[in-house]
Amino acid sequence: MTRRGVIIALGVGVVIAVLVFALYRLPSETGALANNDTGRVAVETRPAHTADIQDIREYSGNLEASAQLTVAPKIAGRIESVAVDIGDVVASGDVLITLDDQEYRQALAEAEARLQVARAQREQARSDARTATRARDRVRSLTAKGIAATAELDSAEAEAANANAALSVARASIAEAKAQVETARIRLNYTQIHANWPEADTRRRVGQRMVEPGDTVAANTPLLRIVSIQPLTAVIRVPETLYALLQVGQAARLRVARADSAAFDAEIARIAPVFDPETRRARVELRVPNDEGRLAPGMFVQAGLVADQLENALIVPQPALVRRDGRDGVFVVDKAATVAHFVPVEVAFARGDQIALRSPTALDGPVVTLGQAQLEDGIGVALDESANTSADAPNDA
Repeated sequence: MTRRGVIIALGVGVVIAVLVFALYRLPSETGALANNDTGRVAVETRPAHTADIQDIREYSGNLEASAQLTVAPKIAGRIESVAVDIGDVVASGDVLITLDDQEYRQALAEAEARLQVARAQREQARSDARTATRARDRVRSLTAKGIAATAELDSAEAEAANANAALSVARASIAEAKAQVETARIRLNYTQIHANWPEADTRRRVGQRMVEPGDTVAANTPLLRIVSIQPLTAVIRVPETLYALLQVGQAARLRVARADSAAFDAEIARIAPVFDPETRRARVELRVPNDEGRLAPGMFVQAGLVADQLENALIVPQPALVRRDGRDGVFVVDKAATVAHFVPVEVAFARGDQIALRSPTALDGPVVTLGQAQLEDGIGVALDESANTSADAPNDA
């Protein structure tokens, strides 16, 4: 054999030796994935336990003010002063903005002067009506005695009628003048722009300020935005699968999205009776008390809603759940016989790394969490005591 042939033969021999060594070493190094020397499957187990547990589903949403209003003037004018700024607390009735009122004061004075003229004209018309009425009555008396002519009576009747008509016009002019005075007074009052909402005992905050003193604004120009942040409204949209489980008054928990902060209490306030045909979701509004004022409109939040809850539910680790012959189940180890039995289960829901079961109500031993891929019902097992000891304490549900 040539030198080259010897080298090739040695190389092949080395490769075969490595493969044989690996094949003999593989079962002992894979632990729970292979049978041990006794023919049993090495497994790790953890105990099942019972606890009260909730199936909490989280949905993204936004916080909105529970009430908001835009403050706008009813008249045009120049802004004289702004009494509040962003973040200020205001109560219904507070003066927020004052407009220059010189023009409106002058208009009120002119209207009051016209009212005085109308009253003077009424007095004159009243006097004329009395005089014309007395003259008519005198002519009537003379005509009845045959002293005055009928034509003279007709003239007196006409004079009296005209005088009474003039008095009626004067009275109407007073009513018109009074209305003009009231209009001028109202417009003058409009120069004081007040906070105004139905719940007079509640306080709100200035969310936005759009003007400064000296600005000239037209009627209905937005000046301030006032919001109510206690409570707030969280708006989320839920799918059909959760919709039937919700009801008004149901408790919920909120947390600010992408923030490691404490959860906030909330409850369902309104549930929309219709679904969006595009998203197949329904609008749900949550009432958030926000007593400490740590939340604000516009925040992006995660709302946790309770879809299901069980008392004294049997809970197993998530890795223990397997599927055999189309059924969900777990392998339970009989420690006395060191045998694993497949027990079918009805899964209620998953929460983190825990599975809540509706059945059975109890298991006779720990459940297999590693090595179950090699198991069938009744197969002998070898317990990894070091792993089992570290996992004996159940997690809180």
